[in-house]
Amino acid sequence: MTVKRSGLFIPRLPRWFGCIAAFGTFICGPITAAEVDFDTEIVPLLSKAGCNAASCHGSAAGQADFRLSLFGGDPELDHRMIVHELSGRRIDFGQPNESLLIQKATAQLDHGGEDVWQPEDESVRTVQRWIASGAQRRQLRRLDRLIVEPSEFVSNAIPASVGLHVTAIFDDGVHRDVTNQAIYVSQNESALVIDPAGEAKLSMPGQHFAIVKFAGRSALVSFTTPIGNDDFDASLVVADNWIDEAIVQKLRQLRISPVSITEDAAFLRRVSLDLTGRLPSPEQLEQFIAREDADKRSSLINSLLASDQFVDFWTHRVAIDLRFRKPGQDSVALNAMYGWLRQQIAEDVGWNQIASELILSEGDSHQSGAATVHRFFATAREEAEYVSEVLMGVRLRCANCHNHPLDQWTQDDYHGLAAVFAGWQRGRKLSFSPRRTIIHPRTDRPALPRLPAGEFLASEKDHRRALADWLTDKDNPYFAKAMVGRVWQNLMGRGLVSPVDDLRVTNPATHPEMFDRLADFFQENDFQLRPLVRLICNSAAYQRSSGSSRTGSLDQASRYYAVANQKPLSAEVLADAIDDVSGVTRRGNKTRRAIKVIDRATLSETLQYLGQCQPGNGCSPASRSDRGIASKLHLMNGELLNKKIASHDGRLQQMLNRDVAVQEIVSQFYLRALTRPPSNHELTTWTRQLDTPDEVQKRQRCEDFLWALMNTQEFTHNR
Repeated sequence: MTVKRSGLFIPRLPRWFGCIAAFGTFICGPITAAEVDFDTEIVPLLSKAGCNAASCHGSAAGQADFRLSLFGGDPELDHRMIVHELSGRRIDFGQPNESLLIQKATAQLDHGGEDVWQPEDESVRTVQRWIASGAQRRQLRRLDRLIVEPSEFVSNAIPASVGLHVTAIFDDGVHRDVTNQAIYVSQNESALVIDPAGEAKLSMPGQHFAIVKFAGRSALVSFTTPIGNDDFDASLVVADNWIDEAIVQKLRQLRISPVSITEDAAFLRRVSLDLTGRLPSPEQLEQFIAREDADKRSSLINSLLASDQFVDFWTHRVAIDLRFRKPGQDSVALNAMYGWLRQQIAEDVGWNQIASELILSEGDSHQSGAATVHRFFATAREEAEYVSEVLMGVRLRCANCHNHPLDQWTQDDYHGLAAVFAGWQRGRKLSFSPRRTIIHPRTDRPALPRLPAGEFLASEKDHRRALADWLTDKDNPYFAKAMVGRVWQNLMGRGLVSPVDDLRVTNPATHPEMFDRLADFFQENDFQLRPLVRLICNSAAYQRSSGSSRTGSLDQASRYYAVANQKPLSAEVLADAIDDVSGVTRRGNKTRRAIKVIDRATLSETLQYLGQCQPGNGCSPASRSDRGIASKLHLMNGELLNKKIASHDGRLQQMLNRDVAVQEIVSQFYLRALTRPPSNHELTTWTRQLDTPDEVQKRQRCEDFLWALMNTQEFTHNR
């Protein structure tokens, strides 16, 4: 016999035997084949009707003194609220149809909401049978899988329609048609509409997705129609590696024809900015253009990967991804942390080793750079959220107050992972004691340590090693993808999944099979950064030109990598580029680059205006796409450009002092700023505008020319 916390005695009986408590007496008997299962039949009906939505009884406070778990995430709570709260007044065992649960849902009694069922509905009959059989929660079966047919729908024309069929497969072998009980959520209702019976209607071209939900499980369905009206043009298809094969396959399906490979000058600028954060010099451009060897691009990639500039820039880039920031006012710890990370990047230490060291390191943060990360957080819950988002690429924080509504994560997963970090004593010197605990809000008791989606672990033991081993294990489906997704986004301008830290079935990748293979490649190469970067940069997808699409909208073409995405330069890279073009470094420092400034919290207002990523935030190219009006006004009217352009130490003033011809001035600044010579039209136009015998006017016009050049999108973006 089991004693519940409420004091209720529950006898231990075989699974096929059940009891109901009525008027203080147990009535026991065998479970019949027709018995209704609360978790897999009643809760889904409430979900389908929207009763447990956040706008209704699923809100934190409930509605009209009646609360349900959000989206049915906690059936135990739901059963208690329906059957036992308020002395069981919501259920009438003698006359099931008179139960408040039915009377209010069918609007026979006013409850302040809509009538979600009609009295003759099958849903009402199911609830009646459940009440008549004792309104029990016996957990007769558990949902094992949710199958949606078709899982992929492809049509060559629109409008198009298809009926979805949903089957629930339970752990006892039962297969049940739940098409009418499932919930259908279109991710783009302007393109795809699905009625409550699963009839889907597609009205826009492209690839669209719908989420099908039932009993706490979700499945994804894709709907695809070609974007282009013409046949796929394979004349410009280049497949340099298996990345291109996967991308071309998708483009062919959508009839989006790819553009050509970009010219050498544009490629040099792109890869230099992506791998070193710096514009190539006119001399480097001249040398690269002059080379005639077929593998000069791959040779350039290898050269950049081996450079100190790569180490500097990717230390800066990875530090942002890891959300590094200064703990309090402790600059010594910050320097130790960056020094440690730079060494890892320089030696190409595997990402698995980096992650393990971040989790396990302790001691004096002035000596152990990796240990400093634990000082970022005030609580164990904050650290659990950090680890899940940064190292797993999932948003476990959504399971803090309730089970994740769109993923598998439960409150036990969230608070169990937090319990793993509960032992930290945080300060300059970090120590760990497994005796410390955190309280689980649902039970008001110490949370049991748990690896996400795994088994509970023993209390009062240090499970950090178990977490590190689980996280970096080859069978972990999240770890490799979390880093691969960020590297891909940094190089390609948009993620295979967006946002990159929200990996879940219901947030599909644009190229799921390729994403899986990239993760496998990363793992097979010991989680090293350089092989992954090399693979991506050598692909034709990375080397395509940007700017216009041959088929459909530019957004759709760039989403599927038919054209290259134009990436806004980060604040630090843009500041360094302005220095390189103008010839005037910040505060007269001729060697200090913005990307090497460790304490980003103390940077000037200039970098903030340029869209500097705030310390502790993992900024993406997408987050820099709109710098805002303040940033644009600062570039146009602020001191950043105007002072450097007019500086007597600057490149422009020195050229004017040497009486350099305006044609040469225009050509040199095009080469430095845009990594290309001006076109004949550009050169002619600017020469006509700038050439004047009046020295004062000539100086002013040349300053305006350089100002205009560095305000173009071609300069402020990596194209």
